[in-house]
Amino acid sequence: MKIQLMLASIVLSTATFALSGCNSGAAKGAAVGAVAGAVAGRSTGDHGDQRTKEGALIGAAAGAIIGNERDKRR
Repeated sequence: MKIQLMLASIVLSTATFALSGCNSGAAKGAAVGAVAGAVAGRSTGDHGDQRTKEGALIGAAAGAIIGNERDKRR
């Protein structure tokens, strides 16, 4: 469990640094949401690849929607 948490932290921080130059809130939100969703999907249930993919997909969609709404408010 510690290794998964450490790996998730590394992936999330790498994604954040990679997207820091991106101007689109929807793209940033989708990337961060995908990583967070994949981690959440992996840590729940039977730890199968299917849950990881589902979590990443749901997280990316939610992150893109939230990022798009934040862009509209600017």
